[in-house]
Amino acid sequence: MLYLIGIGLKPKHLTSEALEVLKECEKTYLEVYTSQYSEGTKEELEALIGKALTELSRKEVEEEFQPIMEEAKSKNIALCIYGNPMNATTHLQIILDAQKIGVKTKLIPGLSIFEFVGFAGLERYKFGRTTSIVFYEPDYEPESFYDTILENKENGLHTLCLLDIKKDQNIMMNIGHALSLLEGIEVKREENILSESIFVGLAGVSGKKQQIKAGSIQELKKFNFSQYPQSVIVCGKLNEKEIEGLKTLSDLK
Repeated sequence: MLYLIGIGLKPKHLTSEALEVLKECEKTYLEVYTSQYSEGTKEELEALIGKALTELSRKEVEEEFQPIMEEAKSKNIALCIYGNPMNATTHLQIILDAQKIGVKTKLIPGLSIFEFVGFAGLERYKFGRTTSIVFYEPDYEPESFYDTILENKENGLHTLCLLDIKKDQNIMMNIGHALSLLEGIEVKREENILSESIFVGLAGVSGKKQQIKAGSIQELKKFNFSQYPQSVIVCGKLNEKEIEGLKTLSDLK
């Protein structure tokens, strides 16, 4: 059996079901390229489950996972994922690949950033499609995340923007960098849609030092977001209760 287990945003988020399964599994792996804990460490998780976790890179999960899949034909194997397993298409592909070779799978959910967006004072059902803002590289400067934001705004919906992580280089995108990328696209397209929007910066959500700040794009760029991982919400149409919520929970001026 191959278990895909969500481990939440900190060790204390581990559910009793997940803990029970992890203690029983013969081998336990941790993918480390999609995110990281906002509070706590891998070592704390290992102490909870009573065994070591073998870290897997993106390449090991997306291209070299077959040997682990073969192990799961005769052993109970766990792949631990920060947040919730099905928030990334990589993990759906693992399930599809497992079915093709007769490996049984089971999903165990965990808390993710999606469960915490309401902490900003926004109504969860008013969010549109989520997008990811990625680092630019030579010959790779996508703008699709900007288009997703525009599409959501046209429908009055909020957009949760997940920020890129390069685990092999130990780099996580910060809110200021993400906002600068959005500004650059606005200038290039001669638009001013985002300059008139309310943004919410989320940093280290669920941790004791979490930071949630709402304001204009310029106000957020000046704010010192020091916790990680970081995300950005671009607000769509706000109702009176959401505005009150932003003022109370996100320090909107």
